[in-house]
Amino acid sequence: MSSRVARPLVHTVHLLTFTVLFASGLLLFIPDLRAAITGGYSLIVRESHRWGGVAFFVLPIIIIMKFGVRSVFVAPQERTLRSLWQGLHVVLTVLIGVVFTVTGVVLWANRSVPESLLDPSRDLHDWLTYVVAVLLLAHLVEVAVAALFARFRSAAGPAR
Repeated sequence: MSSRVARPLVHTVHLLTFTVLFASGLLLFIPDLRAAITGGYSLIVRESHRWGGVAFFVLPIIIIMKFGVRSVFVAPQERTLRSLWQGLHVVLTVLIGVVFTVTGVVLWANRSVPESLLDPSRDLHDWLTYVVAVLLLAHLVEVAVAALFARFRSAAGPAR
């Protein structure tokens, strides 16, 4: 029963925190857009991005600790192309989340780390944003295609 709560909860937390991170990151990355929306430099945008990153990393850990690893990471009942994609998606989400967190912490502590570490962290953080945008699009397409197949399957009636 706990996986019926834990998995959607992790998914919802990632959706909400990712939305905050993507929007605030976009405003930080495009100064003209930020100026048009906020009127110039905004500490709220910077702080919402930083603390959104903390929430993105910490909240799923809290959920996993509360419900257990097996409640969040459930093995598929059968191996299909979709279950393999979903497994890859989860692995990529965890790995990219960890790299985003590490590079974000380096950027947050920019006065305490050497300049030689700042530039690669900034570049990796920026490039991962593009990778995540593509993965998010692929995820949305996969969900839409799966929903279409399910609709066609149910409209065709029971298999003989």
